[in-house]
Amino acid sequence: MTLRNVALRYGRRALAAPLPPTAIRRLSTEVKTGNAKVESTPNASPPASEQAWATHQTAAPPPRLPLSSKKKKQKSVQEVVTTLSSEAVREHRGASWARPHKIGDEVVSPAQQYAGFQRIKKNTRNLGTEVKKRYIPSELLVNPPRPEDVTLELLLASQTHLGHITSAWNPANSRYIFGVREGIHIISLETTAAHLRRAARVVEEVAYRGGLIVFVGTGKGQMEIVTKAAKRAGACHLFTKWTPGAITNRDVILKNRMKKVVDHLDKTLDNFDDYNGTTRPLIPDLVICLNPVENYTVLYECGLKNIPTIGVIDTNADPSWVTYTIPANDDSLRAMAVVAGVLGRAGEKGKIRRLLDAEMGNVPWETSPELQKHMGQKTKEAISKKKEVMGKIQSQVEGFTEEEKQMLRTHYNEEAPDFDEAKMMDVLGETAAGEKAKAETDSLPQTVRKGKADKKGKAGKKG
Repeated sequence: MTLRNVALRYGRRALAAPLPPTAIRRLSTEVKTGNAKVESTPNASPPASEQAWATHQTAAPPPRLPLSSKKKKQKSVQEVVTTLSSEAVREHRGASWARPHKIGDEVVSPAQQYAGFQRIKKNTRNLGTEVKKRYIPSELLVNPPRPEDVTLELLLASQTHLGHITSAWNPANSRYIFGVREGIHIISLETTAAHLRRAARVVEEVAYRGGLIVFVGTGKGQMEIVTKAAKRAGACHLFTKWTPGAITNRDVILKNRMKKVVDHLDKTLDNFDDYNGTTRPLIPDLVICLNPVENYTVLYECGLKNIPTIGVIDTNADPSWVTYTIPANDDSLRAMAVVAGVLGRAGEKGKIRRLLDAEMGNVPWETSPELQKHMGQKTKEAISKKKEVMGKIQSQVEGFTEEEKQMLRTHYNEEAPDFDEAKMMDVLGETAAGEKAKAETDSLPQTVRKGKADKKGKAGKKG
């Protein structure tokens, strides 16, 4: 460091030393001005008048004012125009690409070369690969795959095979694990596909028999996935916190919830307000849970009431919590969209089958005993009320003509009789004659009646 500074300092001094007179003479020039001979030297000091004139000429120019935005714009436009002027074109005339070239035995100008390039570009425009957008996030919600469309490639692309770190695993999931990669358990895709198709068949059959299905997904970002799948399957959904006791203590928690009665075509029936106000709240027939680790309370209540459940089991979850397991990555929204979409499609298929069979008169479900009992009571009340009304009408029709009675029957939706009073008397006479003959038969001795019966039996055998 010291040597470098010394060399730098002394080198500057050597270069800054004044030139010797011999060097100044060699660099000097002679100029004749009239009779005077003036010798100019590089380092000679000029006269005082010349120094004043030089000082006046080399004075620093005054500071320029900053240009306004309008002037800056004009300056930029002027520069562009300058570059596009004929002078700029003249500068490119000597470039290699601006000169004609000899291709084979033919000399081709730049214009011909450019025309040939455009022709080749037009002819080869359709050649080569085409870039397509393979993954659209909303596609799994709008058009989810069917159970028969589930493939290993789809599951792999959806990241259903990625589990948790090996230290957080549940040993009960060892039958679902394919191996370990970079400290992470890998779930077997074949097992996931088989379990997903089995769960889809369960959902389809429950929906076909008119069961109540509930989709539960309280994870972050699962709201739209759960609602779309439930709407497609005609089921219920839950994407917020589960209220503890909604199943085990439903008489208190769900007592003010609205209920409805539907027919075999899923159309709401009226005049069941009394039943809806007195009946117990419903419980689901099947619960589908997308994140069982965060919804243990739901699965525990379903276990107490023997409600079957379907759950997505990751490597850190307990498979004994649910009835039907689907080993997959429950932390991936794309994987959950695939699973929920497949189950929603299965529920939709079962619902369509049920409605088609119902239109043909084949109803695959039965009315609940509570509703049957309520309907029986209402039917008895309606019959007794109708009899009471008909009795009042019968007591009030005395003194009316036959035409007036017919009008009253028509008004009260009663079928008009097909016979008049003469026919009615004939029927009553026949009835009385039959009762008289029966009374005479009962008064005969037992032996006589037995003999007649034997004769009739023999006659029947002969015939």
